[in-house]
Amino acid sequence: MTAAHQSKPPIYGYMRAHPGIPEAEVLRDELRLFRWAQLEGYDLAVIFQEEEEGSIAALTELVEQLKLTDDPAIVVPSMQHFGSGRVLQEHLWAYIVHCVDAEVYEAGDR
Repeated sequence: MTAAHQSKPPIYGYMRAHPGIPEAEVLRDELRLFRWAQLEGYDLAVIFQEEEEGSIAALTELVEQLKLTDDPAIVVPSMQHFGSGRVLQEHLWAYIVHCVDAEVYEAGDR
């Protein structure tokens, strides 16, 4: 198989998208995830969006999906998508790593 025909490894996105967030910001975050994945050589499989403020339902669903994936990886627009406080952000990051030993990346401002 030539390099041009090799499939890219999948990566899953996670972000907050609850009603209190302006639609333009949600779209910007989605684009940030797609751009990061493309630049890093990943195939962005799905973006899990947390649609209810304070919920981790989408994160829980993502973790279950990652259990079915070889070499699980996640990208978030920024750590703030795991919560507003540093302790919560670190706790949710650790939860993902503990449950599925996933690589977690922050897209930043690419």
